Amino acid sequence: MSFYVTNSMRQYTLQQKEVQVLGQANVISGYIAQYQDLSESSINFLLRQQQLGSGGRVLMLDCDAVVTFDSNNGAMQGRMMPSPVVLDALRGNNNAEEGEDVSGDLIISATVPITRDRKVMGVIYYQTSGTEITEYMDKIRGILLMLTVLVCILVSVVGFILAAIITEPIRRLTHRLEEMSEDDDNAELDITAGGEIGTLVNSFNKMTAKIKTQEEKRQEFVSNASHELKTPLSSIKLISDSLLNAPNASRETVEEFLTDMNVQVDRLTRIVNKLLTLTKMDSSASVARMEFSVLNLSEICANVVKALRPLAEQKSINLDFFADGAIYSRVERDRIWEAIYNILDNSIKYTPAGGRVSMDISKENGNAIITVEDTGIGIAPEELYKIFDRFYRVDKARARETGGTGLGLSIALTAVELHGGNIQVESREGEGSKFMIIIPITFK
Repeated sequence: MSFYVTNSMRQYTLQQKEVQVLGQANVISGYIAQYQDLSESSINFLLRQQQLGSGGRVLMLDCDAVVTFDSNNGAMQGRMMPSPVVLDALRGNNNAEEGEDVSGDLIISATVPITRDRKVMGVIYYQTSGTEITEYMDKIRGILLMLTVLVCILVSVVGFILAAIITEPIRRLTHRLEEMSEDDDNAELDITAGGEIGTLVNSFNKMTAKIKTQEEKRQEFVSNASHELKTPLSSIKLISDSLLNAPNASRETVEEFLTDMNVQVDRLTRIVNKLLTLTKMDSSASVARMEFSVLNLSEICANVVKALRPLAEQKSINLDFFADGAIYSRVERDRIWEAIYNILDNSIKYTPAGGRVSMDISKENGNAIITVEDTGIGIAPEELYKIFDRFYRVDKARARETGGTGLGLSIALTAVELHGGNIQVESREGEGSKFMIIIPITFK
């Protein structure tokens, strides 16, 4: 930029100087043209009187390009000067140019014709020094060089500060990550930053919060699973110890103990099977191997009702089913069956004898809506958001009586979500519950 500015200023200054010199030469030519046969002393007197050519050198040439006057003590007088600019001036043209003298200093010269009665009588060659231009440009270059150095220093300092500001969040982020690798108690980055760094910090905090939540759920799941498995195992242990401590027990007593042990083994088996089902659903490899096909959901619901009708009749529960025609969608048969089965089975188990349970399936806004409604014990509002948690039971005492594991609703929700659907619940404590299984209808 400094080079461009300097070069532009030099060109502009030279052009202005050339115009000035050319104007001075034209003025001298005009005065000379008014007189005839001027002697050297007369020309010098005229130039001094009119204050023309001061600070420069004036040469007058005749039509043969011979110098007839030289203000520099006649140094060139009598010599020919057939330069291109002089010859061009003899043809009636004005010229101005820059050059250097023998010492290398800048000079500005102009050649103009001397015309009288529209006839070229000779040429005025006016030459002046351009030293002031050179000195002026040297000062400009010095100032620009100093400014360039100052700008470079300023840019370097500002660049260093900006780099420090930009990299500080990254440095703190790296340092915080190193601390977190050694201490897992606090997995959140307390770094305030904007732009991409802020986005990165927020994304990392969301990821760590999700991982922390998953870890808490995993620990809770392991704890609950251990507790659920421990209960039947403790009962089996207690029964077996009782048998061992009663070698003379009657056959009836042994059969009673073995029956109780068999019940606990069945309960243990149900828990293990439910856990295996959840593990398969949580496995991405198992999900990838799921075989989807276009099936009639109304028919699947009818088969689930048929399978659970004996349980409803055993409790004197009125079980109704209504289907709004055949509704087809691409689903995985076993997973959808299990989801619908668990929801309906849960409603029957938690509905008192003589109650009513109904299921209907309809199509709405591109979704299959499977509604299961009962007149059971209902769910308190503060517990609605917990019922899909693993091992959670609304009524733990009743769940143990019915053989519930607390995994049925969790399995149902996971199965429905694998199909891109959801389960909604409405319930009033003591009046009953309404479950709506929403499954998107797809064929791809």
